[in-house]
Amino acid sequence: MLLVNFSKVSKDYGGNAVFDEVDLEVLEGQRIGLVGENGAGKSTLFRLIAGLDTPVEGTVTKRRNLTVGYLHQEADPLQAHRSVYETVAGLSPEMLELATTMRKLEARMADPEETRMEWVLEAYGDAQGRFESLGGYTAEHRVEDVLGGLGFTASQYGQPVGTLSGGEKKLVSLARLLLEMPDLLLLDEPDNHLDLEAKGWLEGFIASYPGTVMIISHDRYLLDRVVKRIFELEDGQIGVYAGNYTFYAEERQRRLIQRHETYTMQQEELQRMEALLRQLRGWAKQNSKFAPRMRSMEKRVEKAREAASERPVMWREKIRVSFDSERSGRKVLEAKGLSQSVSGRVLFAPFDLSIQYGERVGIVGANGSGKTTLLKTITEALPPTKGTVKIGASVVLGYYTQEQETLPLGSTLMDFVRSLRPMTEQGAIGVLRSLLFSYREMHNKIRDLSGGEKSRLQIARLMLTDANFLVLDEPTNNLDIASIEVLESALGEFEGTLLTVSHDRYFLDRIVNTIVAIGTDGEVKQYPGNFSYYLEKRIKEKG
Repeated sequence: MLLVNFSKVSKDYGGNAVFDEVDLEVLEGQRIGLVGENGAGKSTLFRLIAGLDTPVEGTVTKRRNLTVGYLHQEADPLQAHRSVYETVAGLSPEMLELATTMRKLEARMADPEETRMEWVLEAYGDAQGRFESLGGYTAEHRVEDVLGGLGFTASQYGQPVGTLSGGEKKLVSLARLLLEMPDLLLLDEPDNHLDLEAKGWLEGFIASYPGTVMIISHDRYLLDRVVKRIFELEDGQIGVYAGNYTFYAEERQRRLIQRHETYTMQQEELQRMEALLRQLRGWAKQNSKFAPRMRSMEKRVEKAREAASERPVMWREKIRVSFDSERSGRKVLEAKGLSQSVSGRVLFAPFDLSIQYGERVGIVGANGSGKTTLLKTITEALPPTKGTVKIGASVVLGYYTQEQETLPLGSTLMDFVRSLRPMTEQGAIGVLRSLLFSYREMHNKIRDLSGGEKSRLQIARLMLTDANFLVLDEPTNNLDIASIEVLESALGEFEGTLLTVSHDRYFLDRIVNTIVAIGTDGEVKQYPGNFSYYLEKRIKEKG
């Protein structure tokens, strides 16, 4: 059944075209991944479907009584005083009051000095019956399943949402949306802030969801496992691919080559016809009997020009990344009995870690397990609670921080780049242009940059400091897929040593050859392989 239909839809912002006469269909039960460069119009498409925006031309029609749930890229406004549980459950005031009453009565039932036990039992039975008739127990089970799947602990259920981080607030919005069960789910980067376990849970939820799902994500692993259709936004048009992300990447290249071959053949035929037309025009000047043939050829040439395909863009501008460095000593890192505690809680129990030159190590674990803290300890930004860390000879460390707190926010991009290595202004312009910054942006303050722009600036620092030991904390966050793939290629050619924290499973599979896993109990285990190897071993360990 058709849920959403775009007919000749055009949309622009400030005179810049986003969509140009786009036709599109969304059918019931589909799992659709939406991909495209940053700024291609992915969020705009969602806003049009959700009815939050209108096209300049064309029509967007939806099935009668269609319910649409839209998860924004940024956290939705939430009532700060309400608890996580209340916000997600969306329970009626009566159900919330009944739940509170039942908890109070349960406490009285457990009190051996209670003198009105018969009345308490009767009151509890009445409250329980009403709560059950309103679907309260079913709602409780679903709420706990969703919150637990997204990584919330039972102790957080009563926490006011106003005290949560921005990432946690977005997860609350996601949980609330999943429980509403709309006919069409529009998920804009739902996997941001999720750890590996939660991503796996979300994949399972989407796979079994009874409605239709459209998802914007830079997580290629998720797109491979969940979606069955890809919509690609490019140059104001939408290309449709009947498969997952891997199929799309291969099919897109095949179509591009085919379009180029078609374009080349059309241009060669057009050139042949134009040459013949010029010849006929010359003959017609000398002999009028050639005039009819000339006019016939003019019409054929005009039709051929109108029918000719546009030249396909075979290469689009992407960031250019290259890591060059001098070789370090054989032993890059030696950690002995390393442990870290925060407020009395052991994040990771004592363990040893040795990294040799050229090794690529990935660190994984649940949110809050201490992955970032481990990197800070290794880079000596934080002293260990126990144990020692020793960096090897001739090691030049390059540290990419997740929160980008090491960037001088008050500096301009130009001044920052020139502070990393002596260079002329033209040299700095070349570096910044390779990371797709415009000349105007080069003189902006770093504090005014977006998350993606700050990520590209951190990459500039890694390139200019000649680091031979790269320590990266979530380097693919905020980058679009095209930029992530460029970064992966550069890291693949990098001859030095790599230690990275990442929730990007596709990235981990391509880049690392050892996994260090921090368990929820603080135990640290090492697996000699990439993410897929680690996952296979983990499944066997769980039995």
